[in-house]
Amino acid sequence: MNEEHNLPEPPADEEAESVRMAIWLLAGFAPSVIGIACLQIKNPGQGMMPLLLVVDLICSVVASIGLVRRMENEGARFATGFFLVPFFFVFNAFIVAFVGCSGTGRIAP
Repeated sequence: MNEEHNLPEPPADEEAESVRMAIWLLAGFAPSVIGIACLQIKNPGQGMMPLLLVVDLICSVVASIGLVRRMENEGARFATGFFLVPFFFVFNAFIVAFVGCSGTGRIAP
């Protein structure tokens, strides 16, 4: 007999919560995708870098709030959120800098 059918199904609320967490993680790393896409621009102008940093900061804050909002302990929620904002911000900047310096994000002329 197949053991896959004997496993209990996760409740719908847990499954929906897992999907929400994945969406918040994707929102946290969205600035990396936007920054890598901006590497294709030949003459980005002076406003591109500050705009990308603001988008990175906003996405980092929003994703951190979304990820910690279900935590019940206020202290743990604050500490985790306080850690996640700079983590997302720096990690996104590192990803874009690494791809930009490696030349992977550019299309050959």
